[in-house]
Amino acid sequence: MLIQSAFHPIKEIPLAGAEFSNDFNGGAIENWIDRDAQMSLENQAKSSFGFRSALVRFMNQLRLTFLEEHNPNVVFGKDGYYFEEGYRSSVCGLDYLGEEAINAKIDSLDDFRNRLLLDGKKLIILIPPNKWRTYQKKVDWECKPKMTNYESFIEKLSHRGYSICDEIDLFQYEHSQRPPHPLHSKQGTHWSIFGAAMSADHLWMTFAQEGVALPKFSIEREEVDSVPRNTDKDLHDLLNIMAPPKSENLAYPTFSFSEGYKPRVTVIGDSYYQSYYYLGLHQGLFSMDSKYFYYNKSMYTDSLDQKEVLSDAIRKEEIAASDAVLLVISEPSLQWFGYGIFDLYSD
Repeated sequence: MLIQSAFHPIKEIPLAGAEFSNDFNGGAIENWIDRDAQMSLENQAKSSFGFRSALVRFMNQLRLTFLEEHNPNVVFGKDGYYFEEGYRSSVCGLDYLGEEAINAKIDSLDDFRNRLLLDGKKLIILIPPNKWRTYQKKVDWECKPKMTNYESFIEKLSHRGYSICDEIDLFQYEHSQRPPHPLHSKQGTHWSIFGAAMSADHLWMTFAQEGVALPKFSIEREEVDSVPRNTDKDLHDLLNIMAPPKSENLAYPTFSFSEGYKPRVTVIGDSYYQSYYYLGLHQGLFSMDSKYFYYNKSMYTDSLDQKEVLSDAIRKEEIAASDAVLLVISEPSLQWFGYGIFDLYSD
């Protein structure tokens, strides 16, 4: 364990989820006198000793197996379905901003869209699905009906003539039609990889409504696997246990794209959009110069391997060079509608 702690000769799989990082604070003598440095060093040692990840998974497995205790961020529904606790507040309306605040955000969106239109650019909004709504019979919401951000935003945005790809509504309809493969995996929090692939048709049509032509595409082949891949098991990963994901037949399509012009699009969105990279949809539908502003804080280019911190100068430069802006805002993210991008031209 000492050798592993010092030199890490054996590669360990890191734990999933966010974890507080306490950097060593020993740069000044005062930190040693008041024992801040000692506490910082101790906390760092506790969080980075050899084989910590394996031991944490072992203990979590024992807690789950014998005490039915697990990460509180994961909700166990019926028939093996997992849900993310953080999405409950949005379906229950607990994060509802209120009509006045929502009107103010849409007013800011109006100003942003008008600025884009003056420069000949289009604005498209994609609202990814919420597993809590699609599979509401598989989980108890445990809340009374109340106005939600989703209901209020959809009504007001539609009234003001925005082009919206509303996957919350579309997924509920598609699910009722019994699709050939799950639109959400049992052990994932986002849309399934297959569900993200199906959403591309809807997004293609929404771009067309705004007069932006995207390359035509089709599914070249479709592989069905019983082992969940990528984000199809992200809630299982969040449990940080030793057992592998449970078997589930899920589809993984491969796309082909037509030749021709691809528009340059600046995507500003949350983690749902990462599935478009995994499927090659971002690379196949948009110009290679298109960028992805992750929560409007960091920027991805042609892959998710590297990202850089965003500045207002980069934001303005990328939007100015684009043909369109795509806002990807899942239901829990509606409380941060726009991720602050509207402030870019507020002066």
